[in-house]
Amino acid sequence: MNKPLTALPSLNALRAFEAAARHQSFKAAAAELHVTASAVGHLIADLEAHFGCQLFVRRHRRVTLTAAGESLVPGLRAAFDQLRETVRAFQRSRQEGPLVVSVDPTYGARCLIPRLERFRSRHPDIAVRIDPTPELADPRDGDVDLCIRYGLGDYPGLIVETLVRHERIVAVCSPDLLTGDKPLRTVDDLRFHTLIDRAPNQYYEERASWQRWFKAAGLDEILCRTHFEVPWEDYAIISAVQGQGITLASDILVAEDLSAGRLVEPFDVRYTVERGYHLITAPGDAPDRRIEAFKAWMFETQAEMSESCESA
Repeated sequence: MNKPLTALPSLNALRAFEAAARHQSFKAAAAELHVTASAVGHLIADLEAHFGCQLFVRRHRRVTLTAAGESLVPGLRAAFDQLRETVRAFQRSRQEGPLVVSVDPTYGARCLIPRLERFRSRHPDIAVRIDPTPELADPRDGDVDLCIRYGLGDYPGLIVETLVRHERIVAVCSPDLLTGDKPLRTVDDLRFHTLIDRAPNQYYEERASWQRWFKAAGLDEILCRTHFEVPWEDYAIISAVQGQGITLASDILVAEDLSAGRLVEPFDVRYTVERGYHLITAPGDAPDRRIEAFKAWMFETQAEMSESCESA
């Protein structure tokens, strides 16, 4: 039964045919398309089956177009040229708009926003829009250009570049807790104080593990007067600044508060987790100057923050 005239063959098959026709080689077409020569052969065989005619004459190490294949090339090449120009025009229009950065809210508030003016001063022609959200926004969809996320860095199908591979976790509190009726001087004194916890959430399960911290301190039991539970990392840090208890946090996230004296690290007890921060972008053919500029600045800025934490 003949296929209806409106039925289109696979776009991948058409791409394989156009590349093979241009190179007069399945192997060269495969290299351009990042597939195997066998895959190109199968795609073209499917295309020939779709049209019901032979498009190439297969010879040893070389292929040549049949008359039918020759007749298909001009229109198909023009169509792909127009498609490429449409994509390029779309990418150019996006690059004229604001760079949309989806960021973990705590990292955004603690690390990104306080330093963002430096990027804007360096690149005054690049407008930036920050989209704070704990959820992973897919830069392949919607209007998000780049994501900054906390985790293991396992995001299949996306380009992942690591800002911080391993986090160092510290216990911090207001300096007011070092004085008063129950001054915090030794780990044993924690029995008189509140530990700020996270609500059950896989996102924070390693970063905010009091059991792990006490083990690092050489104790098998958790000492505290009571627990205070908050849902987000930023809430925990703000609560600690206000003197409501002691919290665990990444040293990167509390570096500014420690430097300003709003928080102190009462004990030299730390541990490291495998999770960290990652820059996530979508794979694409054409580079985006806004994204490349922001990534370069972000790596430079994160290196400065990490160096500051190391020297603290």
